[in-house]
Amino acid sequence: MKILVTGGSGFIGAFLVRELSKRGDDVFILSNHARRNDSNFIYADVVDREKILEVVPQFDVVYHLAGLLGTSELIEKAYRASEVNILGTINILDGALVNKTKVVYITKPNCWLNTYSITKHTGEAFAKMYFKELGLPTVCLRWFNVFGPNQSFHCQKAVPYFIRWALNDKPIEVWGNGEQTVDLIYVTDAVRATVLVGENGSLGGKTVDIGTGEETSVNQLARLIIELSGSSSKIKHLPMRSGETPNTRLKADTSVLKKMDFSCSVGLKEGLKRTIEAYRLELLQER
Repeated sequence: MKILVTGGSGFIGAFLVRELSKRGDDVFILSNHARRNDSNFIYADVVDREKILEVVPQFDVVYHLAGLLGTSELIEKAYRASEVNILGTINILDGALVNKTKVVYITKPNCWLNTYSITKHTGEAFAKMYFKELGLPTVCLRWFNVFGPNQSFHCQKAVPYFIRWALNDKPIEVWGNGEQTVDLIYVTDAVRATVLVGENGSLGGKTVDIGTGEETSVNQLARLIIELSGSSSKIKHLPMRSGETPNTRLKADTSVLKKMDFSCSVGLKEGLKRTIEAYRLELLQER
C-alpha cells in the first residue's frame, strides 16, 4: 500500500512512519519542516490547497497528523491555527475525495475552550461529515497523553518538561492542584494501536480512543519521574494556564481496542525509564 503521513517528521509521526515501514508499506512523509533529500519526503504545507489536491490522490491512505499544537500558546493565534488545523484538514479531505483515499484523522480527547481543542474537534466533525455525506472512508483517532523519547519542547507537555526539570534538580512546575488526571500511553504502543485502527475496515466514521484506560494524576506523574530519575526536585504548583480546565479527568475508553485484541506492551514505569534515559543522554550531549 502507498501511505502518506502528514506531519511525519514530528515526534509521534516519526514513530508512526517506522511502524508502517516495518509492515512493508510504501510510506511517504509530507511536512513543511526541514527539507530532506529523500524520495519519500514531500515538502509541503497542508494549507497549500493546490499542492495537497495534487498529492493526496496518489495515495491509498493518509494518516493526517499535521497541525499547530498548543493550549495557551495558541490562544492569540486562532486565525493561523484555524487555517492549518481546519482548512488544512479540509484540503486533505478534498484531495482524498478524488480517488476515495482513506483518511485517518488524529483528534484529541478533551473539549477545553481553547484554540487547539476547537480546531481539532472541528476537523474531526468535518471528517465525519465527509464519511456520512460524501462516502469518503475516514476514521478518527483520539490520542490521549502520548509520551516517549524525542518529544519536543515546542509546547509544554508534562512528561518532557517534568523529566528535564528533574534531571536538572529544578522545581517541577504543575499547573493547578495537580489532581487532574491523564492517560499516559507510550509512543510505540500508541502507533501500534493507530495502525491497527487505521487498517480496520469496519470503523468508518467512528472515533476511537487511543490510550491505556488508566488514570494517573499529574502529582503522581511528577513524583514518579522524581523517583525514577533519582532527582531532588520538589513540586511547585502554579495557577492553571489559559485555555485549560482544572480538575479534568482523562481516561480512554479502550473497549474498541480490546475487541481488536490490542494491549499495551510498555507500562508507565518502563516507558518513563526509557524516556528518562533518552533525555539524560541528550542532556549529556548538550554539555
